[in-house]
Amino acid sequence: MGKRTEILLISALMCGIIGYAGLGLAIAGTRIAAAEGTVNTVVSHQNTLNATFRSINVQLTALGTRSSFDAPQAIALVETSVANAELASRTVSHDDVSLRNADRGLHEHPWLTVVSNAAVDRATNRIRHARQALAIARSLAADQVQEGRFWQALYSGLGDLGELNRQKEAGNLPGARQALTRMGRDVEQAAALAGSTGLPAELAALTTDLHKLAADYTRQLDAEAAEHYDAAAAISVDVSADMSRIAGFDVDGIGSKVDAFFRPRIDRYNQEIEAATA
Repeated sequence: MGKRTEILLISALMCGIIGYAGLGLAIAGTRIAAAEGTVNTVVSHQNTLNATFRSINVQLTALGTRSSFDAPQAIALVETSVANAELASRTVSHDDVSLRNADRGLHEHPWLTVVSNAAVDRATNRIRHARQALAIARSLAADQVQEGRFWQALYSGLGDLGELNRQKEAGNLPGARQALTRMGRDVEQAAALAGSTGLPAELAALTTDLHKLAADYTRQLDAEAAEHYDAAAAISVDVSADMSRIAGFDVDGIGSKVDAFFRPRIDRYNQEIEAATA
């Protein structure tokens, strides 16, 4: 009787161990599948986010042909870029919450998944790399929104300058003054944003040049309104010099500096995504 009882107890113990292992494998498998599905969703957003990050320098292309600068078109381009960056930021935040929940799920009641520790560790590592990628993507999207707001203000100011020139050539001094007022306001906003992350110092210098142009243009209009034509002619020399200095803005050089600043972070984002797929 004692021997039989012992055998029964051993059998029950074996069944318990087998049942525990089977339950652990099933639970771990479900959790790992959910975690990997979440990581795969994050990875699937890589191309869209990369396209958004590439548009950082697209904002500069509108200045590449200053002779045919189209302010409304340039502003629309930037607004699209900003909207995409804001959407990217929302996508990143949603993905990060999903990854955080998936990671928490992997480690709930760890005693149930001991038999699958290696697989759980692999899934955890994938989540870690994916979240590191999202942290980089979040900062890139935020910086791009700020950059976009700078370009919106700058392009608006340049559009105001074009309208100012047209109104002045048409002899409409009130219209020219209205355009000049708008230009001053937009350039002021651009100057406040010129220190945004990733923007070279040359852009702050450009806003300073635009401020000087607005001030000199105001002096010229004031002189013409007072019929001090000799003074207006002398001031027009300063206006022309301001215009020439602004026209010498090195678009390609600025584009290279912006790219050099953001490229390493974009590369790190992609490296982390690749590590998350391993």
